[in-house]
Amino acid sequence: MSVEELIKEIQESEKHITKAERRQRLIDARILDQNGHFDARYFRAETVEKSKKISQRASHS
Repeated sequence: MSVEELIKEIQESEKHITKAERRQRLIDARILDQNGHFDARYFRAETVEKSKKISQRASHS
């Protein structure tokens, strides 16, 4: 399978997953922590704090 075919296959599969599945993939990839914030082990503290502020604003809306 070529890289282009693999990319198309991944893009097509992304269209059919739920929000919860997408979130779980980001957690499994260690991009997000269990709280939905950027993982502090891999992102700068500044970036993690911004993600926390964004999620707090979203929860108050």
